[in-house]
Amino acid sequence: MNIFFYTPWSSNRAKHYLERLLELPVLKLMTILPAGSLFLSPLALKLRSGDLLLLFAANTEDLRELLTLRNDFNDFRIILILGDSTILREAYSLRPRFIALYDETITKLEAVIKKTMQADTPCAQNYQIKKNV
Repeated sequence: MNIFFYTPWSSNRAKHYLERLLELPVLKLMTILPAGSLFLSPLALKLRSGDLLLLFAANTEDLRELLTLRNDFNDFRIILILGDSTILREAYSLRPRFIALYDETITKLEAVIKKTMQADTPCAQNYQIKKNV
Protein backbone atom coordinates (compact mmCIF):
# COMPACT_ATOMS: atom_id res chain seq x y z
CA MET A 1 0.00 0.00 0.00
CA ASN A 2 1.22 3.46 -0.92
CA ILE A 3 0.61 6.58 1.13
CA PHE A 4 -0.17 9.98 -0.39
CA PHE A 5 -0.66 13.47 1.04
CA TYR A 6 -2.95 15.93 -0.70
CA THR A 7 -4.43 19.35 0.00
CA PRO A 8 -6.57 21.39 -2.42
CA TRP A 9 -4.70 24.64 -1.71
CA SER A 10 -1.17 25.35 -0.56
CA SER A 11 -1.28 27.09 2.80
CA ASN A 12 1.07 27.69 5.70
CA ARG A 13 -1.01 25.35 7.85
CA ALA A 14 -0.77 22.57 5.26
CA LYS A 15 2.99 23.05 4.91
CA HIS A 16 3.48 23.06 8.67
CA TYR A 17 1.42 19.90 9.16
CA LEU A 18 3.23 18.18 6.31
CA GLU A 19 6.55 18.93 8.00
CA ARG A 20 5.23 17.29 11.16
CA LEU A 21 4.06 14.25 9.19
CA LEU A 22 7.42 13.81 7.47
CA GLU A 23 9.05 13.40 10.88
CA LEU A 24 7.12 10.15 11.39
CA PRO A 25 9.10 7.04 10.38
CA VAL A 26 5.93 5.35 9.08
CA LEU A 27 5.56 8.13 6.49
CA LYS A 28 9.13 8.27 5.20
CA LEU A 29 8.02 6.93 1.80
CA MET A 30 4.87 9.07 1.54
CA THR A 31 4.25 10.71 -1.83
CA ILE A 32 3.27 14.38 -1.70
CA LEU A 33 0.86 15.32 -4.45
CA PRO A 34 1.11 18.97 -5.56
CA ALA A 35 -1.60 21.13 -3.99
CA GLY A 36 -4.65 21.43 -6.21
CA SER A 37 -3.50 18.86 -8.76
CA LEU A 38 -4.66 15.52 -7.31
CA PHE A 39 -5.24 13.21 -10.31
CA LEU A 40 -3.65 15.58 -12.83
CA SER A 41 -0.15 15.27 -11.37
CA PRO A 42 2.21 12.67 -12.86
CA LEU A 43 2.76 11.51 -9.27
CA ALA A 44 -0.91 10.46 -9.19
CA LEU A 45 -0.09 7.69 -11.67
CA LYS A 46 1.21 5.75 -8.65
CA LEU A 47 -2.24 5.74 -7.02
CA ARG A 48 -3.82 2.28 -6.75
CA SER A 49 -7.06 1.05 -5.29
CA GLY A 50 -6.66 0.59 -1.53
CA ASP A 51 -3.88 3.16 -1.16
CA LEU A 52 -3.98 5.51 1.81
CA LEU A 53 -4.76 9.17 1.13
CA LEU A 54 -4.03 11.74 3.82
CA LEU A 55 -6.28 14.65 2.89
CA PHE A 56 -5.69 18.03 4.52
CA ALA A 57 -8.46 20.64 4.69
CA ALA A 58 -7.35 23.83 6.41
CA ASN A 59 -10.77 25.46 6.23
CA THR A 60 -14.32 25.21 4.88
CA GLU A 61 -13.27 26.05 1.31
CA ASP A 62 -10.68 23.26 1.28
CA LEU A 63 -13.21 20.78 2.62
CA ARG A 64 -15.79 21.79 0.02
CA GLU A 65 -13.20 21.26 -2.71
CA LEU A 66 -12.50 17.76 -1.34
CA LEU A 67 -16.23 17.06 -1.15
CA THR A 68 -16.59 17.79 -4.86
CA LEU A 69 -14.06 14.99 -5.46
CA ARG A 70 -15.63 12.53 -3.01
CA ASN A 71 -16.58 9.99 -5.71
CA ASP A 72 -12.98 9.93 -6.89
CA PHE A 73 -11.90 8.84 -3.40
CA ASN A 74 -14.14 5.74 -3.24
CA ASP A 75 -11.34 3.28 -3.98
CA PHE A 76 -8.92 4.71 -1.44
CA ARG A 77 -8.50 4.62 2.31
CA ILE A 78 -9.02 8.16 3.54
CA ILE A 79 -7.58 9.84 6.60
CA LEU A 80 -8.77 13.40 6.89
CA ILE A 81 -6.85 16.16 8.66
CA LEU A 82 -8.90 19.25 9.49
CA GLY A 83 -7.65 22.74 10.25
CA ASP A 84 -10.36 23.25 12.85
CA SER A 85 -13.22 21.35 14.43
CA THR A 86 -15.97 23.66 13.11
CA ILE A 87 -16.01 21.73 9.83
CA LEU A 88 -16.07 18.30 11.46
CA ARG A 89 -19.73 17.58 10.73
CA GLU A 90 -19.39 18.08 6.96
CA ALA A 91 -16.18 16.05 6.91
CA TYR A 92 -17.95 12.76 7.54
CA SER A 93 -19.35 12.90 4.00
CA LEU A 94 -15.92 11.75 2.76
CA ARG A 95 -16.25 8.56 4.85
CA PRO A 96 -12.75 8.81 6.34
CA ARG A 97 -11.26 6.01 8.41
CA PHE A 98 -10.00 8.62 10.85
CA ILE A 99 -10.24 12.37 11.33
CA ALA A 100 -7.35 14.25 12.91
CA LEU A 101 -7.36 17.88 13.94
CA TYR A 102 -4.51 20.27 13.17
CA ASP A 103 -3.99 21.26 16.81
CA GLU A 104 -3.86 17.70 18.16
CA THR A 105 -0.71 15.71 18.62
CA ILE A 106 -0.03 13.34 15.77
CA THR A 107 0.55 10.28 17.95
CA LYS A 108 -3.04 9.03 17.41
CA LEU A 109 -2.71 9.64 13.71
CA GLU A 110 0.56 7.72 13.63
CA ALA A 111 -1.06 4.79 15.44
CA VAL A 112 -3.96 4.72 12.96
CA ILE A 113 -1.56 4.78 10.00
CA LYS A 114 0.50 1.93 11.48
CA LYS A 115 -2.63 -0.12 12.12
CA THR A 116 -3.88 0.54 8.59
CA MET A 117 -0.54 -0.55 7.16
CA GLN A 118 -0.57 -3.75 9.22
CA ALA A 119 -4.13 -4.56 8.18
CA ASP A 120 -3.25 -4.25 4.51
CA THR A 121 -4.61 -7.47 3.05
CA PRO A 122 -5.40 -8.42 -0.51
CA CYS A 123 -8.98 -7.93 -1.63
CA ALA A 124 -9.39 -11.50 -2.85
CA GLN A 125 -9.02 -14.43 -0.52
CA ASN A 126 -7.20 -17.59 -1.44
CA TYR A 127 -9.29 -20.71 -1.49
CA GLN A 128 -8.05 -24.26 -1.76
CA ILE A 129 -9.78 -26.28 -4.43
CA LYS A 130 -10.42 -29.86 -3.45
CA LYS A 131 -10.21 -32.41 -6.21
CA ASN A 132 -12.80 -35.13 -6.27
CA VAL A 133 -11.13 -38.39 -7.13
